[in-house]
Amino acid sequence: MNKRAIAGALLLGLSVLLLASCGSVSTLETKAVTQTTASEATAAEEQPYEQYRNATEKIKKPEEQQAEELKKVLQQLNPQYGKADELDFWWVTSPRCIENEAAGKSCIAPMLGILAPSADPVLFIAFNYIGGEYMDMDTVEIHTDEYKYTYSSGTFSMEVQKDKVTFQNSPDKMEETALRLATDDDIDMLVDILKSDEVLLRFEKFNTAKPIWEECTMPEEDKQAIADVLNAYYLYLNASEMARAKAISSIEQ
Repeated sequence: MNKRAIAGALLLGLSVLLLASCGSVSTLETKAVTQTTASEATAAEEQPYEQYRNATEKIKKPEEQQAEELKKVLQQLNPQYGKADELDFWWVTSPRCIENEAAGKSCIAPMLGILAPSADPVLFIAFNYIGGEYMDMDTVEIHTDEYKYTYSSGTFSMEVQKDKVTFQNSPDKMEETALRLATDDDIDMLVDILKSDEVLLRFEKFNTAKPIWEECTMPEEDKQAIADVLNAYYLYLNASEMARAKAISSIEQ
């Protein structure tokens, strides 16, 4: 994935958050995902994102525990340091997403932007298409067990980015990445994916008289990647500033 595009999207996302505005998902057919209550599952059975997402009141933990839990989940991911327009930041994604890209698999890649202990994290979703040639995609569809989510180019955070994926013993493939600043509706969609047995991804060029599309089953590794990034997002979101500082200062550059 194009690191400069990620940096630009992160800067744009920060600007959007500072203006306290956020776009909503564009869907052709989307239904609300029912959230389970905390009483329906014990904390031992829940992952961190489930615990915090379902909590009806703030979960209070000692600062050192917050820092250790956050540090542990960040170490399982792939934090990378970046700098753009005099703003330094970490962008975090799952190694599973990087492996999918290296294997030439189209996928969904959730990403986390970490700016400073005093700022809340920024959650992004990357829709990553890889094929034999560029498609100029303008639409992405996600089909879960029950619902269909449709994202048009007007809901992307910036123009679709193009790149090449190079393989040692096979021809290069073309990569297109659409980035989106995640909303609460998008988090519902990600959780819906985690609950689904199979997810179909459809990458489309529909704003043309000659529409084309490619579809594939979402790589199974994407589910764990989504869970890992959501865990990091909620742990960071709910940690104190000092716990955040301790966790990110432990990241090896």
